[in-house]
Amino acid sequence: MKILKFIAAVGFAFFIKLFVFQPFVIPSSSMDKTLVKGDYVMVNTWQNTLFGNLLDIQLGDVVAFHYPLEKAAIKSKMVFIKRCVALPGDSLILENGKVALEQTKLQFDYLIADPDGKLNWEILKDLGIHLGGKATNNRWLLSLDSIQISALLEVDQNLKFTLNSSPKDKIDLSTFPSDTTLKWNRDFFGPLYVPEKGAEIKIDYTNFSLYEKIISDYENHSCRLQDSVIYIDNKQTKTYTFSQNYYFMMGDNRHHSQDSRYWGFVPEDHLIGTCSRMLFNADEFSSKRLLKRVY
Repeated sequence: MKILKFIAAVGFAFFIKLFVFQPFVIPSSSMDKTLVKGDYVMVNTWQNTLFGNLLDIQLGDVVAFHYPLEKAAIKSKMVFIKRCVALPGDSLILENGKVALEQTKLQFDYLIADPDGKLNWEILKDLGIHLGGKATNNRWLLSLDSIQISALLEVDQNLKFTLNSSPKDKIDLSTFPSDTTLKWNRDFFGPLYVPEKGAEIKIDYTNFSLYEKIISDYENHSCRLQDSVIYIDNKQTKTYTFSQNYYFMMGDNRHHSQDSRYWGFVPEDHLIGTCSRMLFNADEFSSKRLLKRVY
């Protein structure tokens, strides 16, 4: 009887892990302060199992997905966890690192003038500030959210903060789709249409770089641009209809996140599930992060 109970318990635990929840650990600071390095989070894998795809991603959800650019079978690809900032059918515009009407508490890099020399790492660590460093002449470069800025001003009202954003219209070829005709960078990006399943778009030399990878890698067609003409499966075309939905994912720590701004869209078949709750932090155990809801 004891053996049967043990087998039943193991089987139930396996079922929970395989079909209901799966734990993942956060390896970087890209989602600070929502999720920090060392957090163990539970992902709702029941949403996308052999029982069918029940995923219903909403704008602002924190989502686990397989990294699209990795050359491997989908289930074998690395797992990333980011926030969904644009859904299928949306048009995305990023201004100063923010999407319009975004409510999330985000982090950015700031240049800080500290004329009285009051800041030190003891103060910063007490406020949960850990990314950045001190430069010359009592100046700092730190990754901060709005709450931390307010807390620092309580330390010294003479502190001056300057957002370390990229200039508008500055071309950054490390950002998707590495096209010199698009003056996009990590802080100013778009407008960009996020494809929806069944949607038909006009496609030509002006937007081919945006959707080439979708057509060739995610939807398995041959495609090329030749003499300003688009060929898909060796047929000249002026339109394309998408076979699946796509999403645009970004980290909350906008200046320390490798996300869709750098590698483009996330296909629906790469999604794992939404993140529901944090279990604990393995690097620094704290009751504040114990069983905390992810939102």
